[in-house]
Amino acid sequence: MRLSRLGCARRTAHAEAWVNYVPAGIAFMAWNAGGGPEMDKKNKAATASKVAKNLVFFLGGADAEMRRIAEVLAEAGIEYHDAGLGWGAAASAYGDAIAEASGAGKTPVLVELEVDCDLPEGVVVVDHHGDRAGEPPAILQVLNLLGREPSRWDLLVAANDAGWFPGLVGEAEIPGMGRFSPPATAEEMAAVRATDRAAQGITPEQEREAERALAALVEEIGGVRVIRMSHSKTAPIGDRLAIDALASGRPIPAYLVLSGDGEVNFSGDGALAAALHEKFPGGWAGGAGLGKVGGSAFWGGYPDHEEALAFIREYTS
Repeated sequence: MRLSRLGCARRTAHAEAWVNYVPAGIAFMAWNAGGGPEMDKKNKAATASKVAKNLVFFLGGADAEMRRIAEVLAEAGIEYHDAGLGWGAAASAYGDAIAEASGAGKTPVLVELEVDCDLPEGVVVVDHHGDRAGEPPAILQVLNLLGREPSRWDLLVAANDAGWFPGLVGEAEIPGMGRFSPPATAEEMAAVRATDRAAQGITPEQEREAERALAALVEEIGGVRVIRMSHSKTAPIGDRLAIDALASGRPIPAYLVLSGDGEVNFSGDGALAAALHEKFPGGWAGGAGLGKVGGSAFWGGYPDHEEALAFIREYTS
């Protein structure tokens, strides 16, 4: 079925007040019902809880963070829509449902959905990628909207989503969290990464293809490992490289995956990720270190493979 596209004329509003979660050491910007920083914690939570009942969430691309957000919303009895979208998901995928929710007096909340269509006034947009990479992970923004404090698992999911392994081990600064502390244990890292890969729908066949691609690795450009693989599920590649590096006390290597379906994905230096995003518009980028030399970030898109390689070769020379 072809979903309707509503146009793309109006920018949406988000993030109007600062709210503090003192026990978790979290202070981040999020939308609430007009209750400013002077409200005490209990009143903030009560106000947010009342407002939350009027929210309708529309979820973006599947991963561990989006799965956890769906769980939190279900536990709280909050209405949400999950179309089972992939990364790079856009608001137009939900057709007229967003406008219908607004027309019913509800406040639509878009979670990691590209705003590619005209939206009703008052829509809230939750994101922490691209131009909003300096904001807290989406799970923390959603919990704030609901007036809930994050659990240890929520913080693990947040650190994983914004900082991947560097975030989990406390090496990367996570917006709204700082350095994750205490760092994730080996068991916690294994659990959150397994959850992430399962949420992305990675199959045993794709895992085996990742192993084959790594075994065939022969290229490296400017410290970036170049991996050619038939599919574009890159988590099996990144996880294997990271686990091997951490086990041997080495830095996690930067890598570029060139996929048979045309997709290209980079993980590594934040400045290079931002440069790729600028050079090849229309893709996606994120990570706590996006735009920072030595930071941890990612980028992906569908540029010509050889052009991407040439750009990295020139950038790192």
